Amino acid sequence: MLRLISLMLLISLPVLLASQEAGSTLIASENQKRVEPEIKIFPVPVLNGHFTITSDIAFTSVRMTNIIGQEIIRERFSYPRNRAEINFATAEKGIYLLTIEMEDKTRIVRKILVDTGR
Repeated sequence: MLRLISLMLLISLPVLLASQEAGSTLIASENQKRVEPEIKIFPVPVLNGHFTITSDIAFTSVRMTNIIGQEIIRERFSYPRNRAEINFATAEKGIYLLTIEMEDKTRIVRKILVDTGR
């Protein structure tokens, strides 16, 4: 009886773990490795309301929010791209979150520092 219970737990454990992760964006099996895109944002810190994003995986949109979640800019591109130049005039000096939506609908979040140069 104890062997039967142990066998049932062993069989159902991967299903339980998968169901707990079902709400997450990305589920990887043992044999799959999550490939993190190589994203570069420059210049650092961002100056004069202008920065460039490059990525080895194509992205479809960029959203910039301040630290309390207020949207500063949102750029949706008509076709996926690996490079974008972002211009904005409304951001003040501080730390912002940049959400980059990749072609496969995954989202990558990066922190950026904006300096007004004043």
